[in-house]
Amino acid sequence: MNENSEYVKSGRKKTVLRALLFMLCLLFLAAAGFMILVYSKLDRVSYIADPEGDQTEILSEDRNTINILVLGTDKKIEGTKDVGRSDSTTLCSFDLLTGKVKVISFERGIPVYVRENYDYELLTHVFSYLGAPGMVRVIQENFDLPVDGYVLVDFDTFPLIVDAIGGIDIELTQKEADAMNGVGPIASNVWPEAEMHEGLNHLSGYDALQYCRLRSLDDNYGRQQRQRNAIEAMLSRLRKLSLFRLNEAANELLPLFNTNLSRRIMTKLLLNSPRFFGARIQQLQVPEKEYSSGHTMDIFSYDVEKQRIRELMEE
Repeated sequence: MNENSEYVKSGRKKTVLRALLFMLCLLFLAAAGFMILVYSKLDRVSYIADPEGDQTEILSEDRNTINILVLGTDKKIEGTKDVGRSDSTTLCSFDLLTGKVKVISFERGIPVYVRENYDYELLTHVFSYLGAPGMVRVIQENFDLPVDGYVLVDFDTFPLIVDAIGGIDIELTQKEADAMNGVGPIASNVWPEAEMHEGLNHLSGYDALQYCRLRSLDDNYGRQQRQRNAIEAMLSRLRKLSLFRLNEAANELLPLFNTNLSRRIMTKLLLNSPRFFGARIQQLQVPEKEYSSGHTMDIFSYDVEKQRIRELMEE
């Protein structure tokens, strides 16, 4: 009886052990399959070789955030050396531990010190002769802000990105709706496909671009706020997509991005992306509105702005 009992117990242990090994194998295969899926997605991204060195490997072990400079650029003028301007310069910060997302918009007309010139230059002009790597370095040096790399989005790709996720929902004021519709004395120079109205509007990619470009209604500060609203609306839209639709959207979206981010950082972002979807975006405009003077910026305090950035990043 005792021998049978011991035999049964031994058999149960072996069965449990086999079950555990089987579960571990399944988990390993699932993890391997997931990593293969992640790397297959990364193969769709357009990577840019950085002539100034690997800008993307500055992420240190003691920093849990990934800071990406998103540059919205004009189109390059074919047949010339003109590569366009940086129409919008936005830093997106992703905290890998907390899932917090922070967005900092830099006014396109702020004066920044450019070491090659030994002088100050408008931020939007830096892109035309130093390109994206130069924009990253100028932001780092002028605002003591670590940047892990950049993503380029031009006027052609932005509408495609918005359409790939099914459009975005934006709240418009009556003045914004009128300006986009070309109603009233303001010449907005934007032409939406759909009729805009006060309140919630569902914007196609083309109309989202017109919304982000709208400036004559108020000033650059107002336009920067609209651009941050669009980023928040895009993240909100992503939260609502099913896993199947997210997979389809990723296949459409990733080839549209031009970046110098390394695969290491891209992998970190993809693996942690679910926690960012539910985040409330914290926003900051540099400089504060009181220092915004329409299309071109006056002198402002770098010390004040750097302190505001530090406070946001430490929250």
